[in-house]
Amino acid sequence: MARSMAMSTLLLLAAASLLSLQLLHPPPVASAAAVRARPKVGGYSAKSRPWVSKLVAGFLKKQLRNRGNKQQQQLGGEAASGAAPPLVINITVGTPVAQTVSGLVDITSYFVWAQCAPCAAAAAGCLPPPATAFRPNGSATFSPLPCSSDMCLPVLRETCGRAGAAANATAGARCDSYSLTYGGSAANTSGYLATDTFTFGATAVPGVVFGCSDASYGDFAGASGVIGIGRGNLSLISQLQFGKFSYQLLAPEATDDGSADSVIRFGDDAVPKTKRGRSTPLLSSTLFPDFYYVNLTGVRVDGNRLDAIPAGTFDLRANGTGGVILSSTTPVTYLEEAAYGVVRAAVASRIDLPAVNGSAALELDLCYNASSMAKVKVPKLTLVFDGGAEMDLSAANYFYIDNDTGLECLTMLPSQGGSVLGTLLQTGTNMIYDVDAGRLTFETAAAAAAAMSQMTMMLVPLVASLLLF
Repeated sequence: MARSMAMSTLLLLAAASLLSLQLLHPPPVASAAAVRARPKVGGYSAKSRPWVSKLVAGFLKKQLRNRGNKQQQQLGGEAASGAAPPLVINITVGTPVAQTVSGLVDITSYFVWAQCAPCAAAAAGCLPPPATAFRPNGSATFSPLPCSSDMCLPVLRETCGRAGAAANATAGARCDSYSLTYGGSAANTSGYLATDTFTFGATAVPGVVFGCSDASYGDFAGASGVIGIGRGNLSLISQLQFGKFSYQLLAPEATDDGSADSVIRFGDDAVPKTKRGRSTPLLSSTLFPDFYYVNLTGVRVDGNRLDAIPAGTFDLRANGTGGVILSSTTPVTYLEEAAYGVVRAAVASRIDLPAVNGSAALELDLCYNASSMAKVKVPKLTLVFDGGAEMDLSAANYFYIDNDTGLECLTMLPSQGGSVLGTLLQTGTNMIYDVDAGRLTFETAAAAAAAMSQMTMMLVPLVASLLLF
């Protein structure tokens, strides 16, 4: 069995970004008066970028290696051979000429940053194409945050302008030196805080705080930065006062003609599209208050509840440890090892084939030859949440076919100290986060898409699609 992952490492994957300690507890973004003065963005929706899906197979495979069907009887051939593209959204920034920059959506981060020009050309400098860079000197409303600003984070304020006389003169004692790392050391970025006008459809919102990164390294699926929509004060949804958001992740092979896309919605647009949605409470942790947690109460395999999973395995404890985190950047699902062992055994017992060790190729635990799996019935998994809400999964949500090795593997792994529901598991589901009401509602994406086809959707410069590490 694959070695279980400790919670400290698992959170690097789930959060995708572990901000240096000064960013863990941000102060209020602005005064109440300043927030009230901002234009209200009612709702906002957009489809995924067309180029993102082309990067998916290799991107997913890399993340798996880095640790990073609708029929009742599903066959092994219905496993995912790709994945929903990463949630990459375009943001329009600056005035009078708006600049478009792209960001990878991370629901476990509250920080928004974009690559800014000029960026250093060294190893930890500019992101590779198709990532672009925001040009601060091209915006009349761009303003670096000074150290004296209430929005400059406390620890950053302590180190402002200490890089030397020359640097201090250039920086103008700006709020600088934030540092973020992703997936351990797989990617990183650093820079300074600034404000500018962000435009959503016809609504311009001045004074949005974001990170202007002048040194970055790693693979962000072609995006120019990261868009944090966690609970923290500096996240995009907090700054824009969006009480709700939703995303619908579709695999590239969902349709042959490309008519189906992943989509992200904010505010008034983030509502159920059918009457078949199921809801469960959103929880929060005292240890990691910016994350979205749910209470997973059980797992069913072919309709049978796995009673061998010890009671309380998925509980979020009073001290903030444990629990089940939702992620928009982690492809694989991590289950507490006490539960993982039971789920793995139940799945393997229902697949009458010899298992193959997939750890060398993909670092996945339970694998089979894909050619043998093509006509084998895959056991059906169902997740049961607090309140009785059940999420029925298809084979593509938890089995992945690697065409290079010819292996088909279970995309679940053991962990210690907490669990993470990854993006492959969420593919095909419309996930609606009502942050204000503290509720998660989910419905099948196919049903939601059918309902949406009866509505007129306005195309906007915000887009979406799936995962990081």
